[in-house]
Amino acid sequence: MDTSTPLPAITEEQYRKTKLQWLMFIRVVVAFFFLGLAAAVQIQQTDSYLSVPLLWLYVLAGSICSLTVVYVLIFRRLSRFSAATLGQILLDLLLVTLLLYITGGINSIFSFLYSIVIIAASICLYLPGGLCAATLAGICYTGLVVLQHAGLIVPLQLASIPATGYADEHLYFPIIVNVSAFYLVAVLSSFLAEQARRSRAQLQEKQIDIEKLELLHEHIVQNIPSGLLTLDQRGRIITFNKAAELITGYQAAAVLQQPLQEVFPALAAIIQTAGNSCSAPTSLSQEISFIRRDDVRIHLGVSFSPLKDAVGRQLGTILIFQDLTLYRALQERMRRTERLAAVGRLAAGIAHEIRNPLASISGSIQMLKKSLILNPSDARLMDIVVRESNNLNMLISDFTQFARPQSSPQPREPLHLKTLINDVVTMLKNSPECPHNLTIHEHIPDDVTVAMNRQHCKQIVWNLMLNAAQALPTSGGRIAISAGRKEKGFVPPGNLTPAAETGNNQQRPPAWTELRIEDSGCGIPEQDREAIFDPFFTTKDNGTGLGLSIVYKIVEEYGGTISVESTVGTGTTFVLHLPAGCSDAVLQTHR
Repeated sequence: MDTSTPLPAITEEQYRKTKLQWLMFIRVVVAFFFLGLAAAVQIQQTDSYLSVPLLWLYVLAGSICSLTVVYVLIFRRLSRFSAATLGQILLDLLLVTLLLYITGGINSIFSFLYSIVIIAASICLYLPGGLCAATLAGICYTGLVVLQHAGLIVPLQLASIPATGYADEHLYFPIIVNVSAFYLVAVLSSFLAEQARRSRAQLQEKQIDIEKLELLHEHIVQNIPSGLLTLDQRGRIITFNKAAELITGYQAAAVLQQPLQEVFPALAAIIQTAGNSCSAPTSLSQEISFIRRDDVRIHLGVSFSPLKDAVGRQLGTILIFQDLTLYRALQERMRRTERLAAVGRLAAGIAHEIRNPLASISGSIQMLKKSLILNPSDARLMDIVVRESNNLNMLISDFTQFARPQSSPQPREPLHLKTLINDVVTMLKNSPECPHNLTIHEHIPDDVTVAMNRQHCKQIVWNLMLNAAQALPTSGGRIAISAGRKEKGFVPPGNLTPAAETGNNQQRPPAWTELRIEDSGCGIPEQDREAIFDPFFTTKDNGTGLGLSIVYKIVEEYGGTISVESTVGTGTTFVLHLPAGCSDAVLQTHR
């Protein structure tokens, strides 16, 4: 919503409509009050409810009620109310004049009702309406008195002194006094009405400014990319912006006015741990592990500070938090990449300095073994030398995975994953590393492909399946392999490659292939999961600690992701997202 758009305000016509409604209501109340008062006086004097003056009063009261009904019916169809207001004012003047005629003309005590009508005209129509009403009231009153004095009309007599009994000089006095009072009331009431209108206009402007500021404040709060949560003095949540909803998974309606301790105990704990945080002069920051509403664990960076008013009184607490999960994953990836680079430099030196002499040593030993007649003890020693030379050569071969230059892209081709995995499964079942009673379940659709170098893909699958087999007990177990295609628009969880960060669709593969390798082995302890992809980290007695590191490096080279899910005593699942098979042009662009 645009904060520059003026908010709806009460227009002058709407305000006049409200005043006209009040005028109709007050007219009925005032009329019945004074007519009832006059009737009481008349009844007290004549002891009759059907005297001629009372009959006229009844007719007048009925006329007022009938006119009010007509006003209400017309009122519903009007869009502008100036003419309707003026018409009601004119009718009110005529009704007051008729009331004066009924109650004695110049002797009537109700001449002040003209002033009430003039005040109503000034309130509804301001100075022009007030002066117009005062002029018409003066004409009506003067005409009534003059006609009565001339004997042309004979009002109903409620007083003992007839109008014809006044001398001319005495007759002018009430006319001058009343007409002057009419104009004075018109000017004063119009002035007050105009002041009220100006005050109302200024108040509306201030109200609009306040509403705009409140709206702008709300927009600012809702568009802050960090989660914002504020507490009152009782620890109840009073502000919860959109970013907070996205981070925590909770809707604002579900948490507002709820105690922080009940909704987010993890956030409440850091405030309690810090003590009386609201008395702290500066904000405090902390990083915590937080469980979202969907039971996903994330890393939160939380800052909180006291909420105070202009004079420093404590109003509550402000909490600002951000989801640092991807940031921490990126840090871990950078840290692991640095270690892999260091190992790569080491591997280059080792491969160059050791491989050639090692090959000479191994070849020489094998030639000696064939040419010499050895006793069993010497033959066993030579076998150990050959075997360990082969192991050392294998270790150096693993090292070279980190030393290979990555400046030129590896040749890629669409590989049918089912065929490749069948080959690896056959190799594993014939491997001495394969435990007895091993059951392998494959769920690989025929059309699932990956865009990779064949040797690299085979090495990934082999290392992961061998790792799964080695995690099984000697009595056997189960390995399940499944794969599926993720269509365009899918972003692998934890994908922090430049293509994922920049949002450039041309750099992303058009689709991904998800590969899951699950075993029923012993599982990986939580404290070891962060380090399983580090070089030389292993929990096996005869392992080099490079198998998973090589897998991680290859997956990273292709812009994919790898994650691990494990429960101790239940098993481990590796989840990989690799670029699906597609055209060479797209593959080279992604590369």
